[in-house]
Amino acid sequence: MEMMKNDVILFFIIFTSCTSNPFWDDPNRTEMKISGQVIAENNVTDVPVSIWLETLDLFTITDSNGNFSIPIANSQTVEGNLNGPLKLYFYIHNYALDSVTIYFTNGLFSREQIDFFDSGKLINSKILKKIMSGNLLLNFNKNILENNDTLKVIVNLNFHNDASLESYKYIYHGDGSDFHSGLFFRNILNNEIILNQFIGQDSYGNNIKDQLVVIDYNKNETVTWIYQINTDSLNIIQGEYEVLPYILVNQNGLPSGMKDALGGDSLFMRHDNYLDLPFDFSPDTLVFN
Repeated sequence: MEMMKNDVILFFIIFTSCTSNPFWDDPNRTEMKISGQVIAENNVTDVPVSIWLETLDLFTITDSNGNFSIPIANSQTVEGNLNGPLKLYFYIHNYALDSVTIYFTNGLFSREQIDFFDSGKLINSKILKKIMSGNLLLNFNKNILENNDTLKVIVNLNFHNDASLESYKYIYHGDGSDFHSGLFFRNILNNEIILNQFIGQDSYGNNIKDQLVVIDYNKNETVTWIYQINTDSLNIIQGEYEVLPYILVNQNGLPSGMKDALGGDSLFMRHDNYLDLPFDFSPDTLVFN
């Protein structure tokens, strides 16, 4: 009986002296997290930077000061504890995709790092470089429209680096038509989204739709895109709307995992979800009566 009592005491001493146990959190364990600051140069609309860590598939965005923090709750993979380099990606749609590398050893931050301190904090603030900037202007004597009015929309683009864009244009050489198409009208009150695309007709009454085109631009180039809209084709109710164009900035190397973390392929198509894409672009507003 005395031996059994001693065994219980010995088990209790060993159990309570463990630095980690399965029944409560270890108060001495330091939480692992990756942190730092990312600044998007010339950010007009204060859109945050989207951040994604590969392999562990962790996603976050920066706060209003450009700071971020990603807790690492589990650094295990199917092969065991994580070892080697992982890339941390930084993204805004019209900025150059950038990344840094953090190294792991047996599931912990390696002591030898290039971009980070061994605590997981980014050594230097990351600066994202802008590819292009732009704004939309409603070329109308007032921002209040009635039925049967024709709206001319101007999109001004400035290129800070070489760029390849995709956009829609209505091209019908029979009558000389050649202008851009594909505008989003977002109701400011209820967030309802209306997509407008131009569909014309040829001399035989056949519908002619707009076409997706690829346009390349050079650094320091400035261009203006023109859109023509008849308000009868908008099919929108009365209210105030934010107006934005569909512009896809092609970026090679954007990981599929980051696309999924952002919301999937529909964000990059002429789709309602496109407006969820992080994009530093200045819209205009329209009141429709």
